Amino acid sequence: MNREAIENAVKDFLLLDLFASKIVGTIGTDDSLFELGLIDSMAVVKTVAFCEESFGVEIPDAELMPENFETVRSIVSMVLRQSPR
Repeated sequence: MNREAIENAVKDFLLLDLFASKIVGTIGTDDSLFELGLIDSMAVVKTVAFCEESFGVEIPDAELMPENFETVRSIVSMVLRQSPR
């Protein structure tokens, strides 16, 4: 998958699954999910599971840092780092 496809899939997951109970219209690629109050530790766990299942990557514990879940762009970058070359 290319960056754009991963970005769209992550946005869809966040908006339609993870944040479905919250009033969120859209998410920009660089919007801070923490500042918007949209992501917490449970959301991180669900996002990791989604990424591993959807993109066939394994997210190591060393990647479970807040800066990797700050924005859609940072989540996508983390996925790409774990993708086979």
